[in-house]
Amino acid sequence: MGVIGNFGSRITFETSDRRILTFSGMTRKVSGKYAKHSVIGQKDRPEFTGPGNGNVTFKILLDVSMGIKPREIIEQIERAVETGEVDYLVIGGRLVGENMFYISSVSETMDVVLSGGEIARATLNISMEEYV
Repeated sequence: MGVIGNFGSRITFETSDRRILTFSGMTRKVSGKYAKHSVIGQKDRPEFTGPGNGNVTFKILLDVSMGIKPREIIEQIERAVETGEVDYLVIGGRLVGENMFYISSVSETMDVVLSGGEIARATLNISMEEYV
């Protein structure tokens, strides 16, 4: 089994001959905070006030043909969002940022739904924010 990374124990990104759960299109945003001071007749003067909270977004494809039970993963992630769970995000054995993250939002697309309402394939767009 090849572990790619994880969000605490809630999500483990991995590839094996029985299960594939990976992400795509990961984007990380790092920013600074600035206060702007107005000066009459001149441009505003910025003043650095500290680092901003980091953000991460990525997409997860959940597909039964990859050994995944989409509804189970969706429910786990929804629970993490609704309970305010925070944990470290690790990719390739390294922490993403210095602090923990929380899932600020998740949007779900049910790509394939079988008879009886069983989800065969779903796409999740996950947004996380640094928790300080």
